[in-house]
Amino acid sequence: MRNGRSARATTLAGLAVAALLTSGARAAADPPPDGGDQATAEQKVIDGYVNKQHNCTPNLPPNPQSVTWDPPGFAPYVGGSGVVHDANPQLGGVYRADYVNGRWQIEYPYC
Repeated sequence: MRNGRSARATTLAGLAVAALLTSGARAAADPPPDGGDQATAEQKVIDGYVNKQHNCTPNLPPNPQSVTWDPPGFAPYVGGSGVVHDANPQLGGVYRADYVNGRWQIEYPYC
């Protein structure tokens, strides 16, 4: 009986170590959270805008010039809404930026 308990304890200990290693490896693979600051938010807005415009208007390349925020303005770790201004007046448009679980989620309600 003692050998059975010992083998079972060894197996359980091995499973616990494997679980810790697996969750540690998974955590190491997760990217760090996005910065909640305005510069990071605006970069995410621009990056998303460029991707969106490439899909929406493949014959009109995006050339974003600036990002403006609707009043009351940008709120750190919260976000806000505003407008992307493009060099081409046919492009650009509104966006909504929300900071959720350490990531910027940007919505573009056009295209």
